[in-house]
Parts: sequence; structure tokens; C-alpha cells
Amino acid sequence: MLNHGSKKNGYTLVEVLVVVTIMGVLSSMGVAGLRGAVINARIKDCAQNTAAFLERVANDANRLSKRICVKMAGDNEQTLYAYMVNDCGAGSIENVEPIDSLTIEAPARFSCDDQVQLDDFSTADKDWASEGALFIPRIGLSAAPSEGYVCMQYGTSYAYGLVEKNRNNNMLIPQWRTGSFWNKL
Repeated sequence: MLNHGSKKNGYTLVEVLVVVTIMGVLSSMGVAGLRGAVINARIKDCAQNTAAFLERVANDANRLSKRICVKMAGDNEQTLYAYMVNDCGAGSIENVEPIDSLTIEAPARFSCDDQVQLDDFSTADKDWASEGALFIPRIGLSAAPSEGYVCMQYGTSYAYGLVEKNRNNNMLIPQWRTGSFWNKL
């Protein structure tokens, strides 16, 4: 007599469950890594676009021989506006139409929480986004103020972007960070 019951023609339920569990764990690790890479790419893009916008405003100030203020208006933390005014003080931009603007995609915003350490920079007290930056035309030099920064944060994550200008450099320097060190772009 032949014994047909001992021959296997497939996988047991336990084997299938083990394979599905392993695939689930591996895919969840991949999704978490991909999410981090997307956030890093977006905050780097925000920093580079902000640096390019500020350079364009500096070039416009020199080209037009006019003072231009760059500042956020109201509670809109996603947009920087450029106004052709003589100062960036309170009330100076009321009833003035912006000549240019830069909007970054939410959840990124032109503001950083208290977790970011700006003490490493000599410009730590000159936040251009909230206080405003006055770009004054100068022959042969950037019209950007001598010191200041614009800080960006991606949502509530610890991914930050920064565009800095200091006295020792005539360039706007875009940087980013997700750990404890700032990296120049």
C-alpha cells in the first residue's frame, strides 16, 4: 500500500506567517528611512531656495538703487515678502504691496523652535524673517545686511535649514542640520 499522506504539496500556515512578518518588519524599516531622506531633501531645498531668493533681492536692490525690506508679514510663516521701503520697522510695510515673495511648502516654516542652537553663529540675534532685513544698495558688494540669518524648520521634526550672512563673508551661506552639526550646502 502506498502512503500518500506523508508527501507535502505546499507551505504550512506557520511558514507563511513567518515570511509575512519578516517582510512587514523590513518594509517598515525602509519606510522610516525613506521618510527621513525625504525630510532632509525638502529642508535642504528650502535652504537653497531661500538663499537664492535673498541673493535675487540683493541684486534687485543694487540694480534698482532702492532699499528693499525682506520680512514675513503677519502670521504667515511659509512666505517671505520683499517690499520696496526705507526701513523694516513696525508699520513700514503696512499698505505696501510686495515686489517679490518666496513661499515654502508646508509643513516647513520660516521659524525654528528652541531645540536649535544658534549660539554657534555670530548672527544669533538678527532673525531676518521675523525682524526683517533691509537690503541697501552698495557698489561692488552684496546689498544684504552685514549680519543675520533666516531659520527654517520642517514641521515639528528636528530638521532645520539656515541661510546665514556674517561680517567676514560677502555671501549668503545655506546650511542644514538634523543632528547636532550644521552642514553647508
